[in-house]
Amino acid sequence: MTFNSSCSYAGLANMLEYHGVETEDRQIALDMGLPFLFSKEGDVYSAGPMLQTAEWFHLYLKPRGFRMTETSLSREAAGEFLRSIPCGMLGLTVDGGGRHAVVYRGMAGGRYEFLNNKRQHSPEPDSLLLTEEELLSRLSDTAVVAVIERAEPEPVPLEEYFQSSIEVLAGLKNELFAFCAKVRSMKELTEARNRLFRAILLDAVTMLELLGEKRLRETLLQLQRRLVNILKEGKPQILQDRMSMEALGEAIDGYMELIREQIQAGRA
Repeated sequence: MTFNSSCSYAGLANMLEYHGVETEDRQIALDMGLPFLFSKEGDVYSAGPMLQTAEWFHLYLKPRGFRMTETSLSREAAGEFLRSIPCGMLGLTVDGGGRHAVVYRGMAGGRYEFLNNKRQHSPEPDSLLLTEEELLSRLSDTAVVAVIERAEPEPVPLEEYFQSSIEVLAGLKNELFAFCAKVRSMKELTEARNRLFRAILLDAVTMLELLGEKRLRETLLQLQRRLVNILKEGKPQILQDRMSMEALGEAIDGYMELIREQIQAGRA
């Protein structure tokens, strides 16, 4: 993993290595235009490494002659399915209770072997060997296993994704301004941290680092730090009284302009 929360992108790179393709999470992200992609599913805004379904991975895979299939399984059926494939990616519960993408690589001594996508110098183990019982304990009630296979190359025009991302950012800006204009309880603030703020104040910051966009990244980092400090106070807040909405609005406008530049440059 070479950028924040990139376990699924590192996992995709490791699955491609199984098929003889050498790449890395950072290169995949840049090649598919990930820094310029935003999405809204339900009431949740997402960007960068949180865009991790087959639809998004296909922006990289299809032009290079691959397809991804995602199979949803009950926890009890996951092991049998894994034993039927040579390589696949899924999420397991890790220490601390979070979810982490790992790559299944086959059976070893009656145990399931997983490549642990991690940072280069992390003290975490390179691989996990799990018994059937240990595997079950780390799975959700429903497990989703992603597999890639070779297919006929297919171009994927990015312009519609970029245009949609501009619309998503415009909607996010409106929702943020409305949210920040009223007194919000700690429950509302905590819930909004991932639903509203994460895409622009965390994952977008990561994406701007990939692009080398220092000025806009620093503006968003300052807003991120401000929000973190406000939330640490643990009390109801009117956020527009505590952080610069002008700076936030200008930063979102600046990000939309970056996407428009990609479209105008023919990147899409």
